[in-house]
Amino acid sequence: MYFLEINKEHKDFLGSVRHWENLKIAFETNTIWIKDFSAEQINSAEILQIPYIKIYVLKENLLFEKGKQLPSKKLPSGLLWTPILRALSVSLPKFNHNFFGISDTLQITLKRSEDAKEAYALLVDYEELKSYIESAPKFRLEPLRWIVIDNKALIIGTPLLPLKGNTYWFKEGFLMPSGYDLEWHVLIKTLQEKLNPFQENLILWNKDNSYSIIPKNNIKELSISSFRLTFS
Repeated sequence: MYFLEINKEHKDFLGSVRHWENLKIAFETNTIWIKDFSAEQINSAEILQIPYIKIYVLKENLLFEKGKQLPSKKLPSGLLWTPILRALSVSLPKFNHNFFGISDTLQITLKRSEDAKEAYALLVDYEELKSYIESAPKFRLEPLRWIVIDNKALIIGTPLLPLKGNTYWFKEGFLMPSGYDLEWHVLIKTLQEKLNPFQENLILWNKDNSYSIIPKNNIKELSISSFRLTFS
């Protein structure tokens, strides 16, 4: 049997599983417990996207954190279990995602993704692009746009050029390194509102969890002339 543990201050994140009618919920002083998950539910995207949780497996009244061999604690006694639909209100209070405060802070990180998407952007060195673009046919460049970032060329559009570099896919309004996604998918809308409220920029994420803000107005069509003018 699986159990989920989360602090009461993070109750708002449970809205994504409230519709699972089979779940039971119980409250301690500062902790919320949920049980009766199926194996499919406990491994679902809805659960993986909830921050601050711990998942346990119950064995002989001992709680083993999921994936670990040693018990973490005993199951608290005297818990009063209630159907989750009854215990959680339909409209939960809005959580204040205060990334810059002292408390309620969440580190934004990238993780490996199981999705497979076509690459939409390519970051290449100057010399790599120069050796190709001088003899490239015009039709090969016309669908593409580009901008210089830290003395490298970010090429945007498809089909991408056959060059060595770092590829990115376009996901949820962000350029992500190919094969990566944000760890806390539930926070994507909040990040978009904070980093790009007027949708006038592209946000490019790096594998080290840093990001670059790229004004869309500075992105230009890729051509031999625009390349020469930029690096002349």
